[in-house]
Amino acid sequence: MKTLKLTIKDIDADRYYNGPVDLTKFRGNIEIDAGEGWCRFKTSVKASGYIESVGTVYAAGDIVSGGFLKSGGDIFSGGHIKSGGDIDSAGYVYSHGYIKSGGDIFSGGDIISGGYINSHGYIKSGGPIFSRSYILSGDYIESGGDIVSGSYIYSFGYINSGGYINSRGFIKSAGYIQSKGLVTCKQMQIGEVASGELVETRVLAQTC
Repeated sequence: MKTLKLTIKDIDADRYYNGPVDLTKFRGNIEIDAGEGWCRFKTSVKASGYIESVGTVYAAGDIVSGGFLKSGGDIFSGGHIKSGGDIDSAGYVYSHGYIKSGGDIFSGGDIISGGYINSHGYIKSGGPIFSRSYILSGDYIESGGDIVSGSYIYSFGYINSGGYINSRGFIKSAGYIQSKGLVTCKQMQIGEVASGELVETRVLAQTC
């Protein structure tokens, strides 16, 4: 599989990619070394192989990688972020759409999704984890801040939050649940709260 190497000569004065190769459907790997600053794309970036960047990656559309997706800075997408392997960012991971990984999701900062967050491996963040839809992890979920879900939270491992945990749906955890604040959900279906106070918001049916 061929590897396309982008350098500072492929980036214009506004830090946008201006090279000749169409990266909306690139068959191969993409390696970006344009310094530690931003590398911006006015469209989607889609590679059949991995995408790796020394600095921050920004795309107005989707960021899709058939292999791993790795950045020495932030990963920012105006669309979805999808990786066949791990998603690894030294900074935050931010997507207007969903975030989906065939491996782990690791962020040194926040993980923020306008859709769902779905990982076949663990989800680990140095800051809060926020999703407008569900959060699903094939392993543990660990956050340096709050964990907030617009739908359910389902973890095949433990759930550990440096702040509170708030789910508008149910919470399922194959391990313990640790929170430094309230654990709020519609219903705790599976799991045991080891630290933090559980608040269930479901309205129980009443018979007359």
